Amino acid sequence: MRKSLVVAAVAVLAVTGCASHEPVESQPPVVQDESITDYELLNDVLHIDFNRRNGEREEYARVPAARPPGLLRMTPGGSHGEDGAFAMTYQFGEQWLHAIVELSPRDTDTCETVKADGIGLCVRDGAVPAGSGERQHVAVYFTGNVSTEPRVGDPETDEAATFWSTTEMVPFDEAAWLTDLLTRGKAATR
Repeated sequence: MRKSLVVAAVAVLAVTGCASHEPVESQPPVVQDESITDYELLNDVLHIDFNRRNGEREEYARVPAARPPGLLRMTPGGSHGEDGAFAMTYQFGEQWLHAIVELSPRDTDTCETVKADGIGLCVRDGAVPAGSGERQHVAVYFTGNVSTEPRVGDPETDEAATFWSTTEMVPFDEAAWLTDLLTRGKAATR
């Protein structure tokens, strides 16, 4: 009887994760000190990392190799589109514009739709390097916020368009700028 009880207790501990030496996180760590540089962005990156470690591997699976100019926020979560597409949002600049980055297994009509509907400015629509997983196509378009729109000829929009149209898209763990933000975020939660 006692042996059965011990076996059952060990099984329960193993299933619940209590037998692990690492604590189980139920929510992402949070940077509380708002005076820390990039406070909101650090929290975004901590949340994205938490989601990825908990099975959301599509979220920011590929990111720019270099930090986007004027980056302010990265929206945790992302959204699933048709035919296996997955979109993530980066906010940038004085105007708080949004760069929507869609990764998909094949070409999409996203940029054509953005242009036809006048809902933004498409700056990239093409292939990502071979060996980049199942999502071989990237589309990047900009949208505004309540009071602004991306405009060709605007210095902030043009700088971001140049960056996003040519940046190499690399796996999450290979982007040094993102690793730096994650390290800074973790240090600020202690």
